[in-house]
Amino acid sequence: MKLEEIYALYVQDVYRYIFSLCRNKELTQDIVQETFYRAFLYLESYNDEKIKPWLFKVAYHTFIDLIRKEKKLAYVEDMETLNKKVSEAAEDTAMNRHRIKEWLALIEGLPLHKKNLILLRDYYQFSCEEIADMLGMSIPNVKVSLFRIRKELRAKMKGSEKDEV
Repeated sequence: MKLEEIYALYVQDVYRYIFSLCRNKELTQDIVQETFYRAFLYLESYNDEKIKPWLFKVAYHTFIDLIRKEKKLAYVEDMETLNKKVSEAAEDTAMNRHRIKEWLALIEGLPLHKKNLILLRDYYQFSCEEIADMLGMSIPNVKVSLFRIRKELRAKMKGSEKDEV
């Protein structure tokens, strides 16, 4: 199916869906446009799922991405605040890099299946449903496994903090 056909069939449905989420006409139009742009980019990787749920999934993820960007932009009030935040961000970035390196080093010690699960969820930000689909697991099994892996990592991190003191 061509993008033009998909657009003609589903643009109104996608528009109504997104509008029901955000209640803002301009934002809805932007999200619908971005949705069909992303659909065009990923149409080749489309795996013959039902097109409408796939398109709604793309629309929802587009909505979430734009909302996150809006939230980030809303915090910048003026240049003084921006400059202060930039210097704080530099410090935070250094600390975050250290934490991420420490976290990745701890993950390296995990068995492959545990490492894969935690990376897909916490590093690459896939949903539990997407991970379940990718790995052929049930959603509850993914959630329980992630809980146990995180608990294990927290215990290791507490242990490494005691070693540093």
